Amino acid sequence: MVGDSTQPIYAGNLYYDHDRPGGWFNAATGYGALGYAIPAAIGAAIAAPKTRVICIVGDGGAQFSLPEVMTAVDENLPITFVIWNNQGFREIATSMEAVGVAVIGCDPTPPDFAATALSFGIPHVAVANTAAAVAAALKATEGKGPSFIEITAPVFAPAQD
Repeated sequence: MVGDSTQPIYAGNLYYDHDRPGGWFNAATGYGALGYAIPAAIGAAIAAPKTRVICIVGDGGAQFSLPEVMTAVDENLPITFVIWNNQGFREIATSMEAVGVAVIGCDPTPPDFAATALSFGIPHVAVANTAAAVAAALKATEGKGPSFIEITAPVFAPAQD
């Protein structure tokens, strides 16, 4: 698994206990290196071509390196791109709000990931943010080369004064 700087990755860092060396690859945290996960997942898949790679990336972070998915398509790499779509930079917005800073610049409109997957010629599965839905989508996309799973997260609304 490869992760970008996004909310599910921070939870994974705390709670996921991988079962093998190299099972969790996440070096993007700390400085908010958005856009890291997609090319890092491609590198991991090239390094271990018979191993399925799961790439966890937010909708905001995906916009930094989304065109790189075509490399995964061209090479038919076994990568499932799991997109945590919360309609912007939610983690940044909640951090700003927590310290009383006005939330600005944290709501870029994400692309239509279903249309993007279609343009790449890869499967797209949209799911709710439940463990059962994500598990079913992971099973459905296994063994199909690159694919997208889009998790629709609750939309952030800053507190009103």
